[in-house]
Amino acid sequence: MEEYLPIILAGTVLVAASITDIRTREVPDWINYFGIASGIGINLIYSIITWSIWPIAFSAIGIIAFFAVASLMFYAGQWGGGDSKLLIALGAILGLEFSLSMPFIDLSQHIVSIWMNLMVIGILYALIWSFGLAIVNMKDFSKQFTEQAAEVKTITITLFSAIMVLIIVIGDRDIRIAMLGGAVASGIALLIWIFGKSVEKSCMLKYVRTDKLTEGDWIAKDVLVKGKYICGPKDLGIERKQIRQLKKMNIRRVMVKEGIPFVPAFFISFLVTLKFGNLLLLAFQMI
Repeated sequence: MEEYLPIILAGTVLVAASITDIRTREVPDWINYFGIASGIGINLIYSIITWSIWPIAFSAIGIIAFFAVASLMFYAGQWGGGDSKLLIALGAILGLEFSLSMPFIDLSQHIVSIWMNLMVIGILYALIWSFGLAIVNMKDFSKQFTEQAAEVKTITITLFSAIMVLIIVIGDRDIRIAMLGGAVASGIALLIWIFGKSVEKSCMLKYVRTDKLTEGDWIAKDVLVKGKYICGPKDLGIERKQIRQLKKMNIRRVMVKEGIPFVPAFFISFLVTLKFGNLLLLAFQMI
């Protein structure tokens, strides 16, 4: 039973976090701190019961390793603070087994498999959710898509025309195929970028009353008062002192970027890991 307790605890934390993320676009700190504290607690109890340092040591390693990963994702502007803290909580609960005698991490570990599966499932999840937003807001999305495409039309036509000329001129068949493949891949990447920007501008930006702001909200547009910077996109989430400044200066509302509720992707990755294990390892084994 004891080997299932971390799995049950991790699943419970993910369910609670997913529900709040969908409903409010936020994960309350108490859920993440509960996950971190309970993860440390159960692993400490295991260490005491088994008279072994390893359960609590692996929990600590999980916290440190995924704190580094979460910080990278947060400061890269890809995740909010709630998502980042949730990953740390999973590291505390599930732990990361590591040994100096065997310095290579076992990729089949639950926490590692969840993370690797998340890289695949997270992309698919974000695309599906974005398509849903685009369909629901089709009129605004179509307008933004047209505007975004027009902005890069000239440079896109010029670039692809140059590539096509080179493909015709170059005699080597393999190089021509490689260049054609690169052109197709670049075109797909460009379409995805235009799609993403169009979804963001048509579906994710909204004005929020200052008294409704919460710490961590992503401000989409710089707020300046008499030339003085108060808050903006570069902050990676508004702080409490900035909210107080806005209220003090009688700023009624600001533009906020409402991100995709990404925590459900964590939960889906968790379920996939329990059922199938590490998808990338399975794919390599099938090759």
